[in-house]
Amino acid sequence: MAESDVKVELAAEMERARARLAHNIGALREDLDVATHVKRSLEHHKAAYIGGATFLGLLLSKLPARKKKIYVERKSKNAVKEVEKAGIWIVLLQLIFKAFQPMLTSLVSRQVTSYLRARARGPE
Repeated sequence: MAESDVKVELAAEMERARARLAHNIGALREDLDVATHVKRSLEHHKAAYIGGATFLGLLLSKLPARKKKIYVERKSKNAVKEVEKAGIWIVLLQLIFKAFQPMLTSLVSRQVTSYLRARARGPE
């Protein structure tokens, strides 16, 4: 009889341990659920978050802008004139390209189409 009482007592103790473990695991899951904590915190302290975000935005807007320093060495005035000529040529080439872009697009699309058709037919 003593043996069965010990078994029953051990089984009951194991059941209580399992229940405590299940409760502790549930509490651990709640503690590790960061998304829920953040949502609750936002709901309960909405004014503090909005005020903090406003203050941070104001602070960031008042920071001085990063200024990039560019150093240019001038060896002669001819170099500056060459750069100006190159700039003029670039602008002219851009205008020419914009004017002929539809024609170039059509030409390239026809060439690609004919290449793909020839490739699809295979070697003859």
